[in-house]
Amino acid sequence: MKVLVVGASGYLGYWVTRSLTESGDEVWELSRRGRAWHGKALKGDVLSGRLGLDEDALRELAEVDTVVSCFGSVDWDADPSALVGLHLSGTRNVLNTAAELPSVRRVVHISSLLALGRAEGVVGNRELSVGQTFRNWYEYAKYRSEALARQERRVPVSIVRFGPLLGPAPAELVPLTGGPLQALPNLLQGFPLFLERGGRFPVYAGDVAAAGQVVADLAHADEAPEVCTYFDPARPTLARLLHELCLPWGTVPRLLEGGTGLRRLQRLAGGRLGLSASTLEYTARLPVLDPEVLAALPGPAPGERPGYVRETAEVLRSAKRALLPVDAEESTP
Repeated sequence: MKVLVVGASGYLGYWVTRSLTESGDEVWELSRRGRAWHGKALKGDVLSGRLGLDEDALRELAEVDTVVSCFGSVDWDADPSALVGLHLSGTRNVLNTAAELPSVRRVVHISSLLALGRAEGVVGNRELSVGQTFRNWYEYAKYRSEALARQERRVPVSIVRFGPLLGPAPAELVPLTGGPLQALPNLLQGFPLFLERGGRFPVYAGDVAAAGQVVADLAHADEAPEVCTYFDPARPTLARLLHELCLPWGTVPRLLEGGTGLRRLQRLAGGRLGLSASTLEYTARLPVLDPEVLAALPGPAPGERPGYVRETAEVLRSAKRALLPVDAEESTP
């Protein structure tokens, strides 16, 4: 099979292209940098029509069977208009290009559980617009891009939602923004973090390698769901994740139980403590997911690699990257 992966140079893109090439697929990796980890490199830009590709490049892609869209910024502190514009314009350009390629039979669109915002009640795969509010512009951008993918009628689209992804990869790819890793620099310096129920709730994290396999399975499936969701079936809590992330440094994070008032005060004082607004977005629970969402995956949920959370921190510690943010190219919730 021939697959075009848009946003291939990022964290999830690394594992998607690895899973596809290990399956024997011919993989084209499109990114702004024009470099490839496992397949053939293709330089392009999701903000340009036809992804910035010339006629020769489009002819090379004429026999592409599947397009995987895993581009995006995970920097929640980015300019709101640029953040929303990237996800909306980029998704529209990916879908338009896929519709023009004559052999494409499916687009796999990477979404996020954060597209559900502050949804109330139990949420499944079918729900998207449930009257939710949004904590930040990233959530809103992922909501709008998933809505756009759901409206596509020219080519079949399969949407997969992920929570925060963790696990080893080349150190420069592991994003320190947009997930539990955002709080790591502050926790390593001894700052306390007030969390609802002390962080004893799942944030639906998953192993990035397993997520890459899920995307590859969707690309290969003869029949695929319109929307599916993947996370670690063990549902580790936020508190457990933060403890495991701090472990390689020999640090025990100061996680304190705080109600709405304490968490609001923490937000107001965050600037003085070096806590950005986005660092505090996981202090309260995410929407409650229907336990049956994993059943919609194209195959059994892939097994998690033991220790994938701790391995993330060990990669960062070895590279001395824990206190340095990264502008990642691919999307992790």
